[in-house]
Amino acid sequence: MKKFLFLFLTFLVTLTLSASHFVGGEITWQCNTDPLSPNYGKYTFYMHIYQDCDGIDFNFGNGVESITVHNNPSLSSISMNFLDTNDISSTGISGSQPCYNCDNQPFGQFGAVREWIYISNPITINGTPPAAGWHFTWGTCCRSGAIINIPNASGSDWTVRSVMYPYTDPSGTVLPNGNMCHDNSPIFKERPKTILCTGYPFSYSHLAFDVDLDSLSYSWAQPLGGNFSYNPANPSATALAFNPPYTFNSPIPGNPTLDNENGEISFNSNTAGIFVTCVKVAAFKCGQVVAEVYRDVNVALITCGTLPNGAQNLPPMITAPLGPQNWITTLNPSTGLPSYETTVMAGELVSFSVVATDIDINSTGNLQEVALTYFRHLSSFDDKSTISTSCAHGGEERTRCVWYSEAAAGFSDGL
Repeated sequence: MKKFLFLFLTFLVTLTLSASHFVGGEITWQCNTDPLSPNYGKYTFYMHIYQDCDGIDFNFGNGVESITVHNNPSLSSISMNFLDTNDISSTGISGSQPCYNCDNQPFGQFGAVREWIYISNPITINGTPPAAGWHFTWGTCCRSGAIINIPNASGSDWTVRSVMYPYTDPSGTVLPNGNMCHDNSPIFKERPKTILCTGYPFSYSHLAFDVDLDSLSYSWAQPLGGNFSYNPANPSATALAFNPPYTFNSPIPGNPTLDNENGEISFNSNTAGIFVTCVKVAAFKCGQVVAEVYRDVNVALITCGTLPNGAQNLPPMITAPLGPQNWITTLNPSTGLPSYETTVMAGELVSFSVVATDIDINSTGNLQEVALTYFRHLSSFDDKSTISTSCAHGGEERTRCVWYSEAAAGFSDGL
């Protein structure tokens, strides 16, 4: 009888773990180039996993996960230790739509998201990647059954991955070689946008950054199923099918576009739902691809409701940048939202001002908060930038140059 009870309880636990809903994630790495460091020449890997707080906590067991390594005969896995966790749910003042976080989200509701961060010990990887690269993957079950653009989503696993390629320098030396690391992967400076409102033109970016100043290129990528079936010679073999009219390079409604240079995703959707998206960032050094990092993440489009007075909640008005540089305005074909860019010389002082205003009233009877946030895009420029502002939150219109600037109020009382 005891033996029967033990097996029965084990079966229940297994079902519970399999019912977790994971929102996405990415794998990146750093190369230690400090000759005075005891870890000089070693890699450190990072894994970010995003979890729907409607599921069980991801960090069960002993807090150690393993990245699978492909195409390296001397290394099959990398141990990843738990580092930190953060509630990255959208914040704001509740109105006709409530704002949930991981502590108060009701069962069956999507929106609250928790980030789990894992880190490896500094590790030496001997040898040189083949032409097809070293592939690093991790995966688990399950995707949310509420996903619209993937058939049978609740029965679909998912895999996050990145790829490290060899680089041939001008002297003909192929790197990395021996036991020394070479090059850092791109990383994402922006946490994933998981909740967006329908009925508004919207633009956002994952804001990839490369400390080595490699050229970066963005593209849509195929979200993958189970990690156990991953084939580095043909990763698309486990690519998930899409429900028409959606495809991997048009995964959300509203005529989405992806700018391959700055990664800006723009769309204008009146259709609500949860959608799987996957974006690849490829790093190029002297025309050679040296790294690929993929971010697989769900996007929830929701009807965000109206203001307390019944009026539509409008985004703030943002002026074009004003300053000594010559700014070029480009209107996005999907949304009509403007982007601004300029070209400057290294060492040139960049000075400009933008003004954001919002007259909408939230459910407390107060003006909505507006804030201005900047993102320094190229580390080759000294970070001597300053911002003087009393405003911010969100991101419709974006100022791009050496820095990315964004300003917006929440699209609804709930964001």
